[in-house]
Amino acid sequence: MKRLILALPLVIAACTTAPAPTPKVQAPKPAPVIIVPPAPVVPADWRDRPYTAGAWHYADRTATYGADGAPALLIMRCDAARRIVTLSVPGAVPAITLRTSYAERAWPAQTSADGRSQISLAASDPALDQIAFSRGRFSLSGPNLTEVDIPAWAEPSRVIEDCRG
Repeated sequence: MKRLILALPLVIAACTTAPAPTPKVQAPKPAPVIIVPPAPVVPADWRDRPYTAGAWHYADRTATYGADGAPALLIMRCDAARRIVTLSVPGAVPAITLRTSYAERAWPAQTSADGRSQISLAASDPALDQIAFSRGRFSLSGPNLTEVDIPAWAEPSRVIEDCRG
């Protein structure tokens, strides 16, 4: 009888069926989290804005500013015979405004044969000194012209000196 009592749980266990397996439910894949950085805040003061992308290049009494492989955003050229410095920007604009740490001044622009707008300044014009000595930068803007914030490096000063010398 002892054997029967000991074997009884085994017999009962053998007669029962295994529980049905529970189906595995996969958790839904989480939606990807897209982090959109906030739009950069453009400082209101032009002196705090980052420089417009590009670099200065100088050759043959001409300084150009712009990105490599792209049309120049600014060309400063010395006409030594006439002692005139010409500043030109892409596109046809009626006026070009020059802003330095000393002053802001606008000139009527003329469209040249190559489709650029230009202003011409006498080599002795004080606006050229303001470009040369502006505190780290100067800026050009105008109607239909995106403002160009340019570092005041040595190349513009060299063009000015070429016309004065």
